[in-house]
Amino acid sequence: MLYVILDLVGIVIASLLSQPLKHVLTTTQTSAMLDAATLCVGIIGIQGAITTKQPLLMLVSLVLGTLVGYWLDIDGRFTGVGHILERRLHAANEDFVTGFVAALMIECIGSMAIIGPLNEALSHNPDIMLMKIVLDVLASLIYGAAFGPGVLFAGPFVFAYETVIYCAAAALHPFLTTAVITEIGAVGSALLVALAIDVLKIRQLKVANMLPALLGPLLYGLLLGLR
Repeated sequence: MLYVILDLVGIVIASLLSQPLKHVLTTTQTSAMLDAATLCVGIIGIQGAITTKQPLLMLVSLVLGTLVGYWLDIDGRFTGVGHILERRLHAANEDFVTGFVAALMIECIGSMAIIGPLNEALSHNPDIMLMKIVLDVLASLIYGAAFGPGVLFAGPFVFAYETVIYCAAAALHPFLTTAVITEIGAVGSALLVALAIDVLKIRQLKVANMLPALLGPLLYGLLLGLR
């Protein structure tokens, strides 16, 4: 649990440091850094997605998960939370909500956000969480400089998400076979690719609506036994 807490601390500190940083950099420089960081997010996503051993399961999980996500309007709910924070903080930055949602997605949906807390809880191995902390700090610095303080408020939500995974690890341990964990990580990585496509404005995608896809491999493993 220590490294889940450290991840929150890193996100908060990096987000706070990003605010003076954006006054040092020009708009062009900030935009270039954002594009470079998002490109790396896409590459990391591709590397993780191709580890799947069940491409048909990934396809079904993404299609059905997205359908459920649009029915629940998860993206609208996340955006709504961002607007509530924006109003209560009287934030003048028009990118507040964009930064909040983008940071939340980047720091939650990757394979490391899932496997990291699981490894820390089940095998007391912090290696993946340490790598995630470094990546989250860099993402918070760059996205905070580009979009403003909305990135800071993604931190508590990331912490809650990782805490749930950490606490549920023991209960789910009998069902979390290596194959299930691999497929959950692969689907999460595919969502990172979708996020990169959205942020780079290649195509507008409501990535938050795809989040239920992460449950696909787990449900498949529970029902049919993915070994």
